[in-house]
Amino acid sequence: MKRIAFIFIIFSLAVVFTFGMPQKEKTSYNFGGSTTILPIIESAIEEFLKTHPGITISYEGQGSSVGINGVIEGTYSLGGSSRELKDSEIEKGVKATAIALDGIAVIVNGEVTIDNFSLEQVAKIFSGEISNWKDAGGPDQPIVIINRDEASGTRATFSELVLDKVFGKGGKFKADAIITESNGDMVTKAGSTPFAIGYCGFGYISRVRNAGGKAIAVNGIPPEVRYVVDGSYSISRKLYVVHKGDLKNGTIEKEFVDFLLSDEGQAIVEDEKFISLP
Repeated sequence: MKRIAFIFIIFSLAVVFTFGMPQKEKTSYNFGGSTTILPIIESAIEEFLKTHPGITISYEGQGSSVGINGVIEGTYSLGGSSRELKDSEIEKGVKATAIALDGIAVIVNGEVTIDNFSLEQVAKIFSGEISNWKDAGGPDQPIVIINRDEASGTRATFSELVLDKVFGKGGKFKADAIITESNGDMVTKAGSTPFAIGYCGFGYISRVRNAGGKAIAVNGIPPEVRYVVDGSYSISRKLYVVHKGDLKNGTIEKEFVDFLLSDEGQAIVEDEKFISLP
């Protein structure tokens, strides 16, 4: 009997090593992407973890393209994007779920005396066609353009909604602009650089004032939430979380997205100065 028992134990150990030890439940999750939605995601993670003890979630603000590519490559299980998905990304199985609305504000340094631009003027400034403020109704000073890096979803959306609308697909940003890597950097640089112009998500407008700049009207419509909701403010967009394929029930990723879409999650969207979904 002892010999039989010994053989059974050896057999059991062999099965364990062959098929593996029972796997522990995953406790760490990596999300990343758009810096625009960073305030929403960070606040949502804080509240979400109150009802999900024992797990950790990180979010890296690296830009929309980085987030989408991270989802494709498996670096992130959820990404953040402030632009629409490209066909090439959709072909790789990426899907997007809208979590909020946002407008993109045109911002200028406080020394710029202008309070309103036409969309055409904005496009011509950022393309370099207008290079002095006097040609846009301002002081006789060179225009300093501040732009976002090419990984930025805000840059891609701004290009689509401003340059493409005025110039068609041939419109391009002025090549020698100052480049910033986040909305926060953009706001700081625009506020501290004399006669500068840039752009940022609506959620950062209060920081523009604190940094010494201001957000201005476009086509006579001020950058306010109500005008994004009614469709009259032309530079507006949806904000997304992106994922590989459909979200699966029972996963933290699905629960987190459901939380973002809940009344509590949409309240966080509004608390962070973005616009909840209608």
